[in-house]
Amino acid sequence: MVRSALPTLHPAVPTGDLKHRAKRFNEGVKLFAALLNALSIGVFGAAFVVPVARRRYDVFAEGGWLLLLGGVCLHGIGQIVLRFFRAEE
Repeated sequence: MVRSALPTLHPAVPTGDLKHRAKRFNEGVKLFAALLNALSIGVFGAAFVVPVARRRYDVFAEGGWLLLLGGVCLHGIGQIVLRFFRAEE
C-alpha cells in the first residue's frame, strides 16, 4: 500500500476529491470577491457621475461621501473574502 505524500483530513475521502472540493470552493470565493469589487467600482462611478450629471461638481455634497465610503467598504470586504481560500494541496 502506497501512502500519499499529502495528509488527508478525512480518511474515507480520497485526496484528489479534497483537492477538487478546495478548487471549487476557491473559485466561488474568487467569484464573490470579484462581484464585490465590481460593485465597488459601480458605486465609485456613481459617486462621481451623479454630481457631474446634476452640474454640481462637489462630490462630497449631498451625501456623495457616503457613496465613496460604501465603495471603499465593498472593496475592503472583497479583499477580506479572499482570505478564505482553502489550501489545494
